[in-house]
Amino acid sequence: MKSYVVDLNAPIIARSKKIWIVHPGKDREYFDIFEREGLIFLDFPDLDLSKPAKITDDIVRQRIRYSMAVRASRGFIYDSGLPILLKDFNGVPGTDVSVHLRTVKHLFQRMGEGDLIIVPGRGAQGRVLFGEVAGSFLPQRTIRPSTIDYADVPVRQVNWISTDHYKLDLPPYLVKYFEKPPAISAVPRNGITDKFFDFAYESYISEKESYVSIAAPTYDGRDFLSITPPAQLIALAVSIYKAQESGQSIAGLSYDSIISTYYDDDIFADAQMRFTSPGRYNFKDRDRRLAQFVNAFVALAIAGALTGCNSSVTNSKAPNSPETSEIDRMIASAKRDAGTAVLNKAQDQAKLSKAKIGLSPPAKVG
Repeated sequence: MKSYVVDLNAPIIARSKKIWIVHPGKDREYFDIFEREGLIFLDFPDLDLSKPAKITDDIVRQRIRYSMAVRASRGFIYDSGLPILLKDFNGVPGTDVSVHLRTVKHLFQRMGEGDLIIVPGRGAQGRVLFGEVAGSFLPQRTIRPSTIDYADVPVRQVNWISTDHYKLDLPPYLVKYFEKPPAISAVPRNGITDKFFDFAYESYISEKESYVSIAAPTYDGRDFLSITPPAQLIALAVSIYKAQESGQSIAGLSYDSIISTYYDDDIFADAQMRFTSPGRYNFKDRDRRLAQFVNAFVALAIAGALTGCNSSVTNSKAPNSPETSEIDRMIASAKRDAGTAVLNKAQDQAKLSKAKIGLSPPAKVG
């Protein structure tokens, strides 16, 4: 008998994970460089951040003032012909560098590996980049942008995870965090700002909930009936989960009976269907499992792996997640109790959903 493995592909969002807004230059002129090169930087040419563990605030201020002079002269020589030397600048506190000190320390000292980086583009309709900090700060990693062709700047490497969202996709209460200054700002974590993760990731598990966004990339709004098969498939998955959580058996029930008996739209903390092109089905639960159960069930149905085969559930993004083994058990129970007729219909609905709207969950089957 053939065996399949479904990977939830759901990272864990730890409470310690920080959120950073990074503006790509005063006029967003570095946006394309950030995206193309997989990095972020500040507009401080020849800023020396070597031996970061030993850099004091006074040293940072001195080097920022030196860098500002280099930038103003677009090189290392004043208009008078005299060289710009680091020793000519002091490191005492002052309003000229107070904000810059904080942003530079954010870049090389406070950002941690895996922190969420958000880069807003130009204008009200600009794109927004979401990524994760990749590795520790290394002072030898630099870049020489075309707009600063006379000196290198230190960088932080970033793995971009979502680059197709626009500011208009985000609610106003999140977009307000894009207002300047400073160039880098830390966003406090709370119930509102944590919604940034919904746009950064297609699937994740946090401290109290899990989230899944199932894509419908070929939905164009012209076929009203195209959303019926996926709606029924998702409703079946939710109903099976609700029955199991209630300790009820679905054995002997038809597809429609399972839904009519157990479907509960209040079971989600949040659920949305986006009737735009492309479409999306977004789910957020209250128990860290329901959304991921739907994720796995839909993926297996699309793969035709609900019947006549073995299957197991893994999570490559969080191998030790306790939810994974529980979802694996619940999927096995669903396949055992639902009956061949119900599971075959689920696979038929999944096939139609894939053909009509390109239904694609974050979970992957192999």
